[in-house]
Amino acid sequence: MAGKKTGKLSLVQASRGLAILFVLIGHVNILFYSRYEYDWFDMGRWERTGGVDFFFVVTGFMIYYLYHRHIGNSKKATGFLLKRLIRIFPMLWIFTVLAAALYNFVPGIGNSYSAEVVLKSLILYPMKEPVLSSAWSLSHVVFFYLIFSCLMFSPRIFKPAAAVWALITVVLEVFFRDSFSSFFFSFSTLEIVAGSLTAYMMLTYRLGYSTLLIYLGLSGYLTNWLNYIYSYTEIHAPLLYCISAMLIMLGISIKDRTSREIPRSISFIGDASYSIYITHGPLLQLYLFIYEKMHIVEAAGYFLSMCIIILSTVLSACIIYKSIEKPMSQKLRQLAFGKSERNRAVQSMAKTS
Repeated sequence: MAGKKTGKLSLVQASRGLAILFVLIGHVNILFYSRYEYDWFDMGRWERTGGVDFFFVVTGFMIYYLYHRHIGNSKKATGFLLKRLIRIFPMLWIFTVLAAALYNFVPGIGNSYSAEVVLKSLILYPMKEPVLSSAWSLSHVVFFYLIFSCLMFSPRIFKPAAAVWALITVVLEVFFRDSFSSFFFSFSTLEIVAGSLTAYMMLTYRLGYSTLLIYLGLSGYLTNWLNYIYSYTEIHAPLLYCISAMLIMLGISIKDRTSREIPRSISFIGDASYSIYITHGPLLQLYLFIYEKMHIVEAAGYFLSMCIIILSTVLSACIIYKSIEKPMSQKLRQLAFGKSERNRAVQSMAKTS
């Protein structure tokens, strides 16, 4: 194996936080455009900003990077899936219930939801508008976890099956996307797989030109953004975002082969990225509601108000990560995996102390 693994990938971790922040910025623009017809660079009217595409690629990259050695080890498959579900569902359940209660009992914050929609949101049933705005993408993440756990269990069977699935998904997306739609053959899940392919390339080959790869990826993003604003031509935006995100991730991961120091605040945003992702929808709406009632939006103007709401949401989500997600996740893992997990937690604390 040509690539040398250096432990925690600092730049990749930071990029995960960047992806989540970009998703948040896209959503706050949609919120302000729907309320005031105000946004940045017409972002509130874009099909997608590319943040969720980068999030998918980062997710697939991290999973393959961390667990590729266990592919073929059937004993690790159940533990892998349980750890992933522990990470996702408790936070999802807590904030789906809180958000549904907030929307249903406080008029003016958001749309109310039926018991059926709340229940489907709790189990990540695929739908366009779950209670938490970001939860639609988590359905694809969980589906990918199932695919990867199957690959860990029996690569001889599931490698060719996954390859056939990927090929069918590409064909349907490129040639039949206007006439055929299926969750199980969604391009969104394929983007997560593309992230795993990116990690495989980084680990298998000694690649160079990291800066060029990053610039090429950024150019792809810029092309999509400019096309949204000026409508130059018809572009398959998700495909261009996916390829661009892969190039950026590949460039970043190549740079990360050597140990790099990044500001602790940026690293912390990466650590708190899931809390930001899962809570930012209701927090954005809550802070907009509060600041409207306090006449801050009227006094500060739309631009400054958006900045204040973004900052308030990120800070609140970071507090949620520190006080709820992190200790709850550690406790649940200890309960699920017993002594081995407690020893790992102690070792982790010793390394960071």
